[in-house]
Amino acid sequence: MEEDKEIKEFGEIRKTEEMEEIGETEGLEESEDGFGQCDKCHQNNTGRNWCHSCNAKQFQNEFNKWTSGDREIDKFIQQIQLKANKCQEIIEWIPFNRLENVKYLGKGGFGTVHKANWLDGFIKFSDKVVWHRKGEQSICLKSLDNLTNKNDFLQEIENQLKFRGRNSVAIYGITKNPTDNEYMMVMNYAKYGSLRKLLNNKFEELTWGKKSSILLNIVDGLKNIHKMGLMHRDFHSGNIVNQTSTFSYITDFGLCKPVTENDPEKIYGVIPYMAPETLSRGEYTQASDIYSFGMIMLEVLTSYPPYYNISHNENLAMDICKGLKPEIKCETPRFFKEIIEKCWNFEPLNRPTAEELFSQLLEYFNDNEIKQQVIKQIKVAKKSNKDFIKYDPNEVHPEAIYTSRLIPKITIPEYDTFNSRQNFFSIPDNIIEDKNNNEDTNENNKDNNTNNTNNSNKRDRDDDGDDNVVVSVESHIEKKQKF
Repeated sequence: MEEDKEIKEFGEIRKTEEMEEIGETEGLEESEDGFGQCDKCHQNNTGRNWCHSCNAKQFQNEFNKWTSGDREIDKFIQQIQLKANKCQEIIEWIPFNRLENVKYLGKGGFGTVHKANWLDGFIKFSDKVVWHRKGEQSICLKSLDNLTNKNDFLQEIENQLKFRGRNSVAIYGITKNPTDNEYMMVMNYAKYGSLRKLLNNKFEELTWGKKSSILLNIVDGLKNIHKMGLMHRDFHSGNIVNQTSTFSYITDFGLCKPVTENDPEKIYGVIPYMAPETLSRGEYTQASDIYSFGMIMLEVLTSYPPYYNISHNENLAMDICKGLKPEIKCETPRFFKEIIEKCWNFEPLNRPTAEELFSQLLEYFNDNEIKQQVIKQIKVAKKSNKDFIKYDPNEVHPEAIYTSRLIPKITIPEYDTFNSRQNFFSIPDNIIEDKNNNEDTNENNKDNNTNNTNNSNKRDRDDDGDDNVVVSVESHIEKKQKF
C-alpha cells in the first residue's frame, strides 16, 4: 500500500543516513569496553585509535615544521591540537599548494566560497610515527570579507568545530590563498550544495518522507546548538547544506553567540527568516532560531522561500512585526502545518524548543497511531496538490534578498498590534524602495496593510474541532501583502 511505502521509505532514509553519519563521525561514541589502550604508552585511548597523550606530543614535535604566517593563528591551531581527544576535535594548517582544482562557487552575505580537491585529506589516526589520512577528498573553502576581523574568523572556526559530527559541516583547518593574501576555512564539501539549491533542483524527487528526514536532521543540529547554550542567529536555507538528498548540515556559525550576548545595535540576517522581536528590538534568542526554522520548514515542504515575490524592504519588516506570515502555497498535512504555526507564534515564549520539535517530528515514524494519521493526511494532500506548480527561481522579486547582511540603524515607527505599543526598528538605507518608483504601489497597499494587520492578530489555529486530516490553505493562512 502507498501508506506503508511512505513509512518504510522514511525508516530506510533514517537508517541509511545514520550509517553515513557514523562513517563521518567514526569514533565519536565510546563502546562498552571503551576505546582500548594505547600500544605505546598503555594509557586508555580517548577516542577510537586516538591516544591524547601520544598524539599531543606528535603534534607538538611538528609545530616547527609549519606556520600560517600569523602567530595568533598558529597558536590557535596548536592549542586545539594539544587538547584534542579524538580526530574530530582537531584542525590543522593546510598549505595551499596541497589544494588542486580550486573553483569559485559563489558569494554569500559575509564571504566567498570555493570548491577544491585536498590531496591529503583529514587526519584519521596516528601510528605514533606518521599520520594516517583519509586521502584525496573534495573540500569547500570559505573566505570572509574585509568587514570580518581575525577574532571573528577564529571564533567561527571554533564554533563550527564544536558541532562537527552533530549535524553541522565538518571543518578541517585553515589555509591561505597566496594570490589574494586571504585566510580561508577548509571544510567538508557538501555535493548537493545549499538547501535552497537542492529544493530548486530536486524538489520533485523529494517525497514527504524525504522532506521529513531533511527537517529532522536540521532540527537535530539546531537542538545540539541550543543544548550548548548558544543560538545560531542567522538561520536560513542558504546556511544549510546537503551531503545527500536528505541529509542536511548546518553551517555558517559566524553569528553564533551565547544566549546571554545581545547587541541590539547590530542586526544581521535575512529579513524573511527573522523573528518579529529581532526586527523590532534587535533581540536574538533561541526562540528566534525556532521562528527561522518555521520558515525553513515551509520552504522544504512547499519549495517556496518566504516572501519570494515582494521586495525585502522596510514595508515587509514592518508587516512581519505586525504578525504577517507567508502564504503556504500548497495543501499541507495538518501534522506539519501545526508545527509550522507553533514556530511562527508571535510570542517567543510560546514557540516550541528545538528538543520538542525533534521529538514531535520523530513521532512521524515512531508512533504508529500518529504515523497512520499522517499518512492519511499525506494521501489527501497529494490528491489536492495534483496540479501544484513548484517554485521557479525566475519568479523571484528583483529586490528579494536572500543573503545575510548587516541592517544599519534608522528609526521607523512601528505599532505593535498585539499591545498597541509604539516601537522602533532598524532597516538598511540601501534596501528602501525609491519613493517615486513605488508611490502608486504603496498607495494601493494601504488597504491591504489594514487587512493584514487585522488578520495577524489571529492565531492560525483550527477551531472547528473536526477530524479533517488536511487543513485548507485559504481558510487558515493570512493573505500576504503584495507590493
